[in-house]
Amino acid sequence: MRSLAEPLRLALDAPWRVAAGALRVRGSTRERQALRIRLRDGAGTVGLGEAMPLPGYSRDDANAAETALAGVAAQVAEHGLWVPDASAGKPGAAARLDAALAPYAALLDGVPSARFALECALVDLLARRAGLSAAVWLAGASALQAVPVSVLLPDDDSAAVAAAAAAAAACHSVVKLKIARPDRTPQAEDALLAALRVAVDAACAGRTTRVLFRLDANGAMSSASPAALLARLASLSRHGVELVEEPVSGAALLNLPLLPLPWAADESLADPTLAPALLALPPGRAPAALVLKPAQLGLARCLLLAEAAARRGLGLIVTHSFDGDLGHAAACALAAALPVPPWPCGLAPHPGLRHAAPASPWLPAPTAPGLGVADEAPTP
Repeated sequence: MRSLAEPLRLALDAPWRVAAGALRVRGSTRERQALRIRLRDGAGTVGLGEAMPLPGYSRDDANAAETALAGVAAQVAEHGLWVPDASAGKPGAAARLDAALAPYAALLDGVPSARFALECALVDLLARRAGLSAAVWLAGASALQAVPVSVLLPDDDSAAVAAAAAAAAACHSVVKLKIARPDRTPQAEDALLAALRVAVDAACAGRTTRVLFRLDANGAMSSASPAALLARLASLSRHGVELVEEPVSGAALLNLPLLPLPWAADESLADPTLAPALLALPPGRAPAALVLKPAQLGLARCLLLAEAAARRGLGLIVTHSFDGDLGHAAACALAAALPVPPWPCGLAPHPGLRHAAPASPWLPAPTAPGLGVADEAPTP
């Protein structure tokens, strides 16, 4: 095991494109484009990162990520990428990542997928140097958490019922359904939830724990009046609901009344000014949990949000953004490194992974060094 106490200068290869394929998300097929990067230390240790913005959802795209990463690589070629001394005040993982990337803030501003790629590569390399998994490196002196896994149901209603039954039979405790969709009436939504309830209850008959539904509105209930919102959430609660993610959008979350269901902040966390206000809401009106998407928020910011939420007694949920293998591995590592045990996390394997891990109601304990993804980069 090498010491990380000495100052560390890293080299960064120019980004290269890899095949990413297409995914069907929220009813539409999305062609993904991915960029990979490779960090190297003087001893030949390599760390890999990947930028894979999701069209129609991410705040940037592959072209912007490529421009940003190429710009960082050009600066690093001249000056090196310096990682702060780990012994100086014993900085945590978030502080080390932020300090290493601070010189490139202007290039990375507004390009979250590029920053995430660099964070992944740094974590991968630094963990490998230390002989640790990425999760252990992110956790520092803290013990790793056991991470339960939720299952996102497919868009097609009949397929959703079958998938929910299979998830319940496999002992998953939470299944997630997109709600308030424009192609489904409230009556059809209630009928679907009733069918899902029958299916999951039958699949886990005899067990003492009940499968719960996590509902994700993606802010689509924003147009409802306060009275209509309360009535709709009260109606949904009868189906056995864990929480509703992002019931309304943006600053409207700050003015929510006391709701009949717990709610979680998701997309709103991308606003750096809104997140602190959400965390400061009084009990009863505050979110029950934060949904942390590292590909959108960055690993360092997710760690800081997690610490702030844990101090306030809020739950934590980590989920992927239909990332590639490296991004998914980083999200899994983050979930295991959280300061408190997470709620079931949206980290089940998805069709966009090149090397999908076996589906399980719990994440396997990390054992491989770094992010555990093989280096398939071209030789520079």
